[in-house]
Amino acid sequence: MSTSGSADYSTSALNIIKRALRLLGVLPSGGSPTTAQTNDAMYALNTLAKSWMADGMPLWAIKSYTMSLTDGVNSYRIGDSQTVNTPKPLKITQVLNRNITSFVDIPMRGLTRQEYNMLGNKTVEGNPIQYFYDPQRNYGDLYVFPTPSSVEAAGNTLILFYQRPFEDFDSNTDEPDFPQEWFDALAYGLACRLAPEYGISLQDRKQLWQEMTIIKQEALNFGLEEGSMFFQRDFRNS
Repeated sequence: MSTSGSADYSTSALNIIKRALRLLGVLPSGGSPTTAQTNDAMYALNTLAKSWMADGMPLWAIKSYTMSLTDGVNSYRIGDSQTVNTPKPLKITQVLNRNITSFVDIPMRGLTRQEYNMLGNKTVEGNPIQYFYDPQRNYGDLYVFPTPSSVEAAGNTLILFYQRPFEDFDSNTDEPDFPQEWFDALAYGLACRLAPEYGISLQDRKQLWQEMTIIKQEALNFGLEEGSMFFQRDFRNS
């Protein structure tokens, strides 16, 4: 027998909901949830996906964005319909300052809020080599130091690498904004979220949570970036 030759299997929010309800024993095989059950589960599925954004930086949600500099401007608002029009980064992991003529990239140093606040004259002009990112509810503010002059604004761009938000489930026909290895985790995670609402016993909920934790951790482990690790002394405050 031959294999299918395809690897594009996907699922939908409704299929995840059905699986979760079957895991809870409240939906028979082949059954369909009521409208109320679907609506309640859609809410829980969205909040589940949003809460999992806090787990770290999954590889599939790391994106890059090329951003122009503006003469005399050291802060840039990032978000949908903002100055930098892209979904608000949850976290910015790296910023490169690229010379558009030589294509030489200068890695910029990320600052904490305290380090940025301790900078002296934040309006001093020069080629930006440091940045601070301040995420808000619907947007984020990126501060660069030094402030670019007309020379830097014309000759350089910034390349942002950031963790984007997971997309919403707006319809029960939507596919998950997760790779295939996460489909099981989503179903088990949703079952855990819905279990108290369906009166599942505490003992059964604990068993379900343990199973979900194992499945989710396997997906998390697979999504970690592989690379070398180096340790050295921090000489900044020596």
